[in-house]
Amino acid sequence: MQLLIAGLIVFAQPVLAQNVKLANIALGMSETEVKTALTSNAPVYFNQASDYPDMRFLIAETVMESYAFTLIDGKVAAFSVMHILPPGQLPFLPPGQQPTVPILRGLITKQTWTPAEINKGDTWWFSDATGAPLSDPSKCRPESSEAWSPFGPVASANPGERAVKSTEGLMKPSVTSYPSNCGVSIHLNQTPAESENSVVTSVRYQVLDIKAMNAFRAKHPQH
Repeated sequence: MQLLIAGLIVFAQPVLAQNVKLANIALGMSETEVKTALTSNAPVYFNQASDYPDMRFLIAETVMESYAFTLIDGKVAAFSVMHILPPGQLPFLPPGQQPTVPILRGLITKQTWTPAEINKGDTWWFSDATGAPLSDPSKCRPESSEAWSPFGPVASANPGERAVKSTEGLMKPSVTSYPSNCGVSIHLNQTPAESENSVVTSVRYQVLDIKAMNAFRAKHPQH
């Protein structure tokens, strides 16, 4: 719960791309900085390699949330966060207020720029390469594929045990090219979201440093 409270209230103001921050987690952090930021939540960590020598993943799991960090050259270039909202009163809302789709979206929007696209529980923010907000999401869509894909299971260290639970619902960025004048994308997904009045039971954030991904693609043009 601590992460969600901070994430909804302490989202960064519109600034340069490398400073985009959710709760205590920011793009550009090292693994040590990530673990320091999450110390109070006491997560369990798992590491997973990628197909590239300079990209790997760090998965963290707590009681109420799970995280997947994409590290390029040791720095966070993307992260996905899943948080489960328990029923009943939530401490970051006024007494009696329910965590509906627009209420949760509004808490983030107050701290960021105007969303580029809203589709009930799915909301997107985009910035250009200078960190300025973009109102047209089509300007920063991937050129040839989906921006994110399901993370997939991480095998247990013990043979015969099921996959690590922490990857359930998490996403990882696709290694694909984007238009050059793009900085960061933020995606908020809320469930359920049949209508704007739906009371949300889970939220997922996906934050991607598009500039870093484009630079990574430039290093691996043939992969």
